[in-house]
Amino acid sequence: MSDLFHFGSAAKPFESQTEGDGEMKKNQYMMQLLGFPGDPDTLKVMLTAAEKGIEAETAVVDMSAKQQDSEDYRKISPLGILPALKEANYVVIGEHGTCVFVEGKGLGTFLAPRNAAILADQNYWIDIGRTEVQPHVETLMQELVIGPMGDAGYAADNAAVEAARAALVTPLDALDAKIASEYIVGDFCYVDIHFTAYLHLLSVIGEAEMLNSRPNVKGWFEKIKTHKSYSGQDIIAYDLLPSLEDIKSKTLADVECGEF
Repeated sequence: MSDLFHFGSAAKPFESQTEGDGEMKKNQYMMQLLGFPGDPDTLKVMLTAAEKGIEAETAVVDMSAKQQDSEDYRKISPLGILPALKEANYVVIGEHGTCVFVEGKGLGTFLAPRNAAILADQNYWIDIGRTEVQPHVETLMQELVIGPMGDAGYAADNAAVEAARAALVTPLDALDAKIASEYIVGDFCYVDIHFTAYLHLLSVIGEAEMLNSRPNVKGWFEKIKTHKSYSGQDIIAYDLLPSLEDIKSKTLADVECGEF
């Protein structure tokens, strides 16, 4: 079996622990992220890392070839759940735990709202996204993009595609009604990261009309595209997200953070 985390800095010969001035080398503890560019949970982790000023090297687990079910990946993630992140000898699996870990290592104040009522509102909308939006985004991604990537003769299940589109109408209408300020529950927080991942993937696979036909969702999404890193670094997290061409070529950007 091969070590899927053996890439980037981890694949380089080990260097001495300190530079000449006694400071630790930055790349010794570089985070490594295994994921797929068409997977919304992978994108949530990338966005969280960029918002919190955390750099990460990335490598692709090819969902179009069902690599998440391979022996090599199951050695890391026994249930085949994406994404997986490693720092030094610590590995964390799945979007929720990975985002919490990245935030805990990151810069600035926490993304989660401090006000109890706003926090509850955020968590409600995160649940809406996970249960009422993400499954249908994943169906569209599978039928329109991932399936054909793995099999040139793949025929999309048109009934599943239309059902997914129909299922997204109610939650996206509710989201459009919800947005009354710059961000979903007021200030920028985790729920904005979740819906950024979902709506970005819809936009790149040809479903942008779902956003454009809802003025508040469209306005929010345009703000997200220019939102500067929450940690104050000179980076726009949205710019790291993959294009359709990136997804088809199985390309993930490394998370590289700029200066303050």
